[in-house]
Amino acid sequence: MSKRSLWPGVRSKTAKGKRYWYWTRVQPGASWIGLPDPYTEADAFMRKLAHLQRVNARLVEYKREGTFGALAEAYSKSKSFTDLKPNSQRTFERYLNRLVAAYGDAPLAELTPEDIQVRVMDANSETPAAADMMLSVLRVLYKFGKKRNRSLEDWTAGVEQFNDHADREPWPADLLAAALAHEDPQFRMAVTLALYTGQRPGDVCAMTWNAVQGDAVLVRQQKTDARLEIPLHPELAAALATHTRASDHLFILSNSRGRPLNAQLFNRWCRLFNIDRSVEGFTPHGLRKNATNELFDAGCTAAQVAAVTGHKSIRMLEHYGKGRSQSGLAKVAIMDRWAAKTNRERENSAAKGKRKG
Repeated sequence: MSKRSLWPGVRSKTAKGKRYWYWTRVQPGASWIGLPDPYTEADAFMRKLAHLQRVNARLVEYKREGTFGALAEAYSKSKSFTDLKPNSQRTFERYLNRLVAAYGDAPLAELTPEDIQVRVMDANSETPAAADMMLSVLRVLYKFGKKRNRSLEDWTAGVEQFNDHADREPWPADLLAAALAHEDPQFRMAVTLALYTGQRPGDVCAMTWNAVQGDAVLVRQQKTDARLEIPLHPELAAALATHTRASDHLFILSNSRGRPLNAQLFNRWCRLFNIDRSVEGFTPHGLRKNATNELFDAGCTAAQVAAVTGHKSIRMLEHYGKGRSQSGLAKVAIMDRWAAKTNRERENSAAKGKRKG
């Protein structure tokens, strides 16, 4: 049984004849925070208590109605947020937390586009992708808040994204060949899986041995929740047949403890590989573009490519395929399509002439 103390927010418990002290004003569901004994360690107790009181006051201020922190918390509990896929939630939270750190106790009525431009966009100009993401989060929060407070002025009005961060480029042929022949079997397998399935890094890392069913691999995309059945390319089938698998490992890409490879680690491997080859900017996601380009170059329709990659938007699919070789596409268009059509028409005309003769 806990006992109240002389200090608000502090309680004590006695266990096995010893008395323990705790700070109890924590978030719902969180554990109480242990404190030094106020009678034997008075200075340490008062320092920690003062710190926790300051933190608590800050949290209370964040949650005060009409503040940015209160709006952020309300959105985090809303259906709009909880309906997001887990990966999208984590990404949103990462940038939302940065904004809460800057604006947590700021009254919503005082937020202005000028302030967002200076404290978010200008302050993060060296990482434009992060700045753009925070601006996107701010726009989502404004729309959420506007429905609950019509008097809100749009604090993102007129603020423009950078949109100049590097695109995820497909890997050049020589770099790709070197990766597919790399001495590290885990890296080699990761690149092979990403290339020949056309999936995002997170989905590649989540693939299990049980998902390989006959001549196909079954995928449930984390971002879209789409279920795909992707035929095994002969190169991938051969790689899987020779890849070492521990008897107790569920995931194709796993660490020594059998846990799945982390997508961030896959990214790190690619950065190190880039450095070794004196290049930069080629990421696991770029391999998805390689797969898209290969499928288009093989003569697949947009619907056929989307059946492999899981793209829902044809526009986005075309964006992924924009790195295709112009000369190669032109050759297919002229020689394999147009010229073949002309030859067929000529042959048909000649055949009609013979019949008339």
